[in-house]
Amino acid sequence: MTRELGANDLGTYEYVSRVYNENIQLPDYKLPTTAEDGTQVFFDNSDIYLSMEIQDERVQKITMVTPKPQSLTYMRVFEGFEFGMEALGTWINTYNRSIASHGPASDAVNGILASYNTTKDNVLTVHLTREK
Repeated sequence: MTRELGANDLGTYEYVSRVYNENIQLPDYKLPTTAEDGTQVFFDNSDIYLSMEIQDERVQKITMVTPKPQSLTYMRVFEGFEFGMEALGTWINTYNRSIASHGPASDAVNGILASYNTTKDNVLTVHLTREK
């Protein structure tokens, strides 16, 4: 599978949603096949908030927020992007650093920057963007 990262983005929405959907193990968390430009919220429930910033049909940023960072829902949703976008690498260590320190941590894998921040009350926010 060819990665379709742009110079400043994570690829077309069609690409990102397709590779995510091929890898997500939770059927209730599949993405729609199309999305409009702008900030699109795909999930907003007690387990996870997921949004994407889309410009000219290209994903600029993916944001995940969870009050349950050890939950199966968060782990599977994140893995859908990680596996789908061929970005396996050091992110589990980055996640663990953020959880342990209740603070920020970030690392890039294959041109994708994962920026984590865990608050004192254990709410985790993750942003996936193109490494600049």
